[in-house]
Amino acid sequence: MRSSYLLFLCLATPLMAQTRLLTFGATGGVPAQTPLGGTDDKMPFVLGPTVDIRILPWLSIESGVLFTRMGRRNSTSAFLYPENSVTIVNNQERAWAMEIPILAKLYLLKERRNWRPFVTAGPTIRRTELRFNYASSIFSGSSLTQLPPPLFQNTKRVDWHADPAAGVGVDFKAGRFHLDPEVRYSYWVGANNLYPVRKNQVNFLLGFRF
Repeated sequence: MRSSYLLFLCLATPLMAQTRLLTFGATGGVPAQTPLGGTDDKMPFVLGPTVDIRILPWLSIESGVLFTRMGRRNSTSAFLYPENSVTIVNNQERAWAMEIPILAKLYLLKERRNWRPFVTAGPTIRRTELRFNYASSIFSGSSLTQLPPPLFQNTKRVDWHADPAAGVGVDFKAGRFHLDPEVRYSYWVGANNLYPVRKNQVNFLLGFRF
């Protein structure tokens, strides 16, 4: 049995090295605009490992697991209520997403070129988590006024969706290493139910493969 494994490895390793069926790497980037919308005090980003599966010299399948930090948004307001009192309200919204893209990558030039434009298209399986924190307090200048205690509410929502995505980029090759800058668009189907996430997302990505 051990000799059969050794024979298989001896035959398969040169074939895989020649065809380069798989390349591994990582992709990172930033969104064109804050995914949550409005002001934000946390820098959103995209980062994760990727794998590229070669189907034909001009076609491959790209996948991986991408973590997206969508940022954090805070808002504070104050108003006169109840009588002779001031109510202060603070809202905080945070969001994350875990994405598994399954994208067909079509190259527009021959494989021997050191740089090749490409287009990508396909579905992205996405898990989105949003957290909403609400706090309110009432202050009064009169010691005779009976005030309710501060109110705190924490809620979380998790949704799964399969959203379409498409992108354009260029594959720069140096030996076995690839550098892939890309602009990728995603249409978030569930954005209507996941307020305040934007429905149209555009990311500037930079991939590295070997």
